[in-house]
Amino acid sequence: MDSSPFEHGVARCMMETSGTAVVRFRAPDGAVVGHGVLVDEEHVVTCAHVVNAALGRPLRSVDDARGQIVRLEFPLLAQLTALAPERRARVDAWEGPGTSFDGLDVSGLTLVGEPRPIGATPIPLAHGDRTEGDVLLFGPVEGRPGGWVSAQLRPLVKQFRQQIDQRAQGVHVAQPRYSGTPVLDPKAGRVLGILVAVATARDDAAVYAIPVTALTAAWPTAFAPLPASPYKGLEAFGEDDSHLFFGRDAMTDELVSAVNAGSLVPVVGASGTGKSSLVQAGLVPRLAAGRTDWRCVTIRPRPQLGTALAAGFARASGSPDLVPLPDLEAWQTRIDALGLASAGDLVLSATGAQKLLMVVDQFEEADESPATRAAFDLLTDLSACEQSATVAVLTLREDAFGRLFVRPGQFGEALRRTAVALRGMSVDELKEAIFRPAQLRGLTVHERLVHRLASLVEGRPGALPLLEFTLDRMWATLERGQAILSFEAYADIGELDGALAEYADGVLTALTAEERSLVRRLFLNHLTAPDQPNVRRVAGRSELRPAEWGIAVRLANERLLTTTHGEEGEETVEVVHEALLDAWGTLASWLKEEEPFRNWRRMLTYAMRRRDAGDESAVLTGPLLADSERWLEERPSDVTVDERHFISANRDHQDREERKYRMLFEESLVRTLTLAAQRADDARVALLLAVEALERSAEPDVDLLVRSRLRELGVSERETVQGTEYEGDLRRTANRMRLRAWAEGPPGRWSGPVESERHWVLGAGGTSVLIDERGRVRVRWSASDGAVDVPLAAPAVIAACTEAATALCLGTELGELHLYQITGSVEEMWQILLPSAATCVAIDGQGSKVAVSCDDGITRVLSAQAGGHVILGLPSPGFVEDLDFAPDGLALAVQSSAGRITVWDLASGERRCAADAPMGHVVFSADGEYLVAEGPRPDGTATVVRLPLHAARLAARARQVAGRDLTDDEWRRHVGVRPVTP
Repeated sequence: MDSSPFEHGVARCMMETSGTAVVRFRAPDGAVVGHGVLVDEEHVVTCAHVVNAALGRPLRSVDDARGQIVRLEFPLLAQLTALAPERRARVDAWEGPGTSFDGLDVSGLTLVGEPRPIGATPIPLAHGDRTEGDVLLFGPVEGRPGGWVSAQLRPLVKQFRQQIDQRAQGVHVAQPRYSGTPVLDPKAGRVLGILVAVATARDDAAVYAIPVTALTAAWPTAFAPLPASPYKGLEAFGEDDSHLFFGRDAMTDELVSAVNAGSLVPVVGASGTGKSSLVQAGLVPRLAAGRTDWRCVTIRPRPQLGTALAAGFARASGSPDLVPLPDLEAWQTRIDALGLASAGDLVLSATGAQKLLMVVDQFEEADESPATRAAFDLLTDLSACEQSATVAVLTLREDAFGRLFVRPGQFGEALRRTAVALRGMSVDELKEAIFRPAQLRGLTVHERLVHRLASLVEGRPGALPLLEFTLDRMWATLERGQAILSFEAYADIGELDGALAEYADGVLTALTAEERSLVRRLFLNHLTAPDQPNVRRVAGRSELRPAEWGIAVRLANERLLTTTHGEEGEETVEVVHEALLDAWGTLASWLKEEEPFRNWRRMLTYAMRRRDAGDESAVLTGPLLADSERWLEERPSDVTVDERHFISANRDHQDREERKYRMLFEESLVRTLTLAAQRADDARVALLLAVEALERSAEPDVDLLVRSRLRELGVSERETVQGTEYEGDLRRTANRMRLRAWAEGPPGRWSGPVESERHWVLGAGGTSVLIDERGRVRVRWSASDGAVDVPLAAPAVIAACTEAATALCLGTELGELHLYQITGSVEEMWQILLPSAATCVAIDGQGSKVAVSCDDGITRVLSAQAGGHVILGLPSPGFVEDLDFAPDGLALAVQSSAGRITVWDLASGERRCAADAPMGHVVFSADGEYLVAEGPRPDGTATVVRLPLHAARLAARARQVAGRDLTDDEWRRHVGVRPVTP
C-alpha cells in the first residue's frame, strides 16, 4: 500500500527533528515522572503537575513553586553522548494544575548554572493555536528513550484542553509519565502545545493537549513567540526561500536568459558568492512562475557524476529520493545509449512537462574517474544540442572551473563557451539583501548598520555567508518587543569578521575535553580536503567511528555541519559552508599544528589517486613509506581504513621487492663463493667459502661442494653416534624385508629349534604382516585375532609396509610387484611386472608412493594411487641394499652394496647429496635433518652413523671441522667486501 502524504511528512519531520529538545524529569526516588520541551536557548515548558512530582509534592498541589530548583535531563542526547546530559532549572512561571480539566497546569523553567547542552536544538512555539489536523507526539518507543508517533488533533473540549486521537498502538500509546512532551506541527516543526495524559487504566491514558495560547498566557514574557529569522545563516537559500531572496534580480535575469538560450549553463564564482542560492531561490522559482512547464531536479556529483545523473533523471520521472537500484541501473543504461537530451525527452513524455532542468550543484566535487570523464562527454554532447528540451545548470567554484576548462577534449571548451560568471553584489543590492528580509517580519535594521555591513561585504568574494550568518545571529539576540537590529547587538556577537568564529568557539567551549578532541579529529581528518584545507570534504558515516558520528550530529543541530543521505543511501556529513573553514581561527590553529601530518596525508592522497587511476608506479617507497608507517603507529585513530589498507599493501609490495633483490644478491654471492671455493688452494679456506655459500643456498651442487671439501681435508661429514639415540628411527627398518635378508632367512633361523616356525614380522601397530621362509604372506589383526593369507603366484622375496600396516607392497621371485590396502580386509590395489629382479622396496609414510630398486640399475618411484604409474626413474648402479623415504615423502635415500648412500630430491629428480656409509640399513631421522645408517665395521662389530642432510646441520659440521671463520683478508682476497648481515 502506498504511504499517504501525511506519513511522508511524518517521516521527513521525524528525520529532520531529532527530539533533542525534549527533557525528562525524575522524582526524588529516581522514577521518571514527566517530560518537557526546550523552546529557546534557556526556557523549558512542562506541566505544573510534572514539576510537583519532580519536587516530591502532591501532583495536584496548587502551592506556588516559583523559585524552586529541579533537575532535568536530555534523554535523546544519550544516543549521541555517553550519558544523557543533566541540567538544573529554576521554576519562573507557575499556573497550578487543579483537577484534570480545571486550572492551566503549566510551568515555565529557566536553565541555571550551565547553558543548554550542545546538540539540544530548541523547538520554538507556534504563533497560534491550530483547531485540528495531523500532529506528532513524543511517546514511548521500545528500546529507546522515546520517539515521534503520529496523532490527530481535535477541537477544544475545555478552555485549556484539546483532545488528541492517537494512531499509535501498543507501546507507542502515550502514558502518564509522558505528560509535558511537545505536540508538534510536522510541517512547520513548531510546538503546538504540550501533552497531558490523564490516567484511565493501568499504563493507559486519555490524551489531551494544552494549546500554545495557554502556554503563552502562563508566561508571556518568555513564551510569546518571536518572528522566525528571515536570514539563512550559513545555509544556502532553497526554492521555498525565494520570498526572502533579495538583491539578485539582475543576475537572475541573466541566468534565465542563458537557460533559455542554451542546454549547458555553468554558473561560476568563488566560494561563498551564492551560486547555489542564485539557482535554487532565483532561477528555479522564476522558471516555475513562467509560462513554460519546467521539471526541475537538483543533484550533487557524488559518488560519481554518472550515477548522480542517472539518479536525477529517475527522480525527475517519479522515483523516490532514495532511488531503487533497478531504476538507477535502468536510467544509467538509457543515458549511455541515448544521451542526456533524449533521456530527458523520456522524462518529459512520462511527466507531461515541457522542459527539464537538471541542476548539478557543487560540480567541483566530480572526481576524475573514467566513468566521470564519460559523463563529461555526455554533457559536452548536450551542449551541442541547439533545440534540446533538457538543460543542465552546473554550479562550480572558479578554481575548479579553471582546472576543468583547460582539460583536453571538448568539455573544457564547452564550459568556457557557455559559462555565466557570478558577479559580486553592488552596495545597493547588498542593502536590499540586508533590510528587505527584516521588513517582511515587521522589523528594521539600523540605517548606519546597513551601510556598514554593505561597505564591508562589497568587493569581498565569499563574504555573503558571513553577512547572512551575522544577521541571523543578531536576530537571535532580539528580545520580545524589540523592533530593530542594532549596532549594540552587532558588537555583542563579534561583528562581521568575528561572529562566525565566536559562535563556533562558543559551541566548542560548551563541550567536554574529550568531545573537543573528537571535533578536532572530525574536522582535520574527515571534513577538510587534505590538499586544500579551505575546501570542505563530504564524509560518509562508514568512515567515522560511532563517537565521531555522534558529535557530528550534535554539531549539525548547532548548524555548523549538515547531514544528509548520498545517492547510494549512506548518511553523509559535511561543513555547512566553506566560509566556516576560512573564518574559524581555532580551525586555522589546528591546521597549523597538524601541518606535518597533513603534508604527509597530502602526498599519500596523491599516491592513492594515482593508484585509483591505474598508475602502477604509484607506490610508497623510502621516506614516504617510513613516514606512513610512523604515522600509522603513532596516530592509528587518525588514519582512515582506506589509508591503512593502502599503507599495508605498499609495505607488502616493499617487502616483496626487498626479498626479490635480496634473493638476487644472495644468488650472485653464492655463485661467487662457489667459484672461489673451487679455486682456493687452501683446503680449509675452500671449505669455509663453500660453507658460506651453503648457508645462503641449499642447492644440491653447493651441498656436494661442501662434502667434497670435507673429504679433501680427510674428514667425512658423517658422525658415529650411539644406536640408542636413533633406536626409534632404526626400528622402522623392520617394516621392510630386503632380498639379502630373505636369502639369509628369518631372524633366529639357525639358532632356534628346527621344527619351530620362523617369520619376518612387519608393522608396529595392531595389524602385522608375517612372511615365512618360503615367502608365504599372512596378515594378522591382533584386536580380533583374525588372520588372512595373501595369495601370491610365487614366493615373496621383498616387502614393505607403512608403520600401521595400512598399505603393503610385495615383490615376488617372478618379478611381480603387488600393492595392497589393509583395513578390515586385504584388498589388492594393483599388480605390475617389473623389468628385472628387484632387490628392495619401500613405501612412504602416507602410503602414496612406492620405491623399488631392480637389477637393471634403476630405482623406480611409483604412484600408489595411479595403478603403479612410474613417477621417476633414478639411476642406481650396482646392487641396492636398502631404500627409505623422508618423513615428508619428498626425498628418497638409496644405499648401494658399495657402501654409498645417495639422497634424491623427488620434486626435481635431482641428486641432493651422496656420502659413504656402512653397508646395512638406512633410515631418515624423524625430523628429516639426518640420514642414519646401521651396519658392521670391518672388524665385524655393529656401528651407527649419521649424515647431516639439512644445510644448517652440514654447515655446523663443516665449521666444527674447520675450527674457525674466514678472516676479513680472506674475504677481500677471494670474494670482495664481507657482506653485511641484515
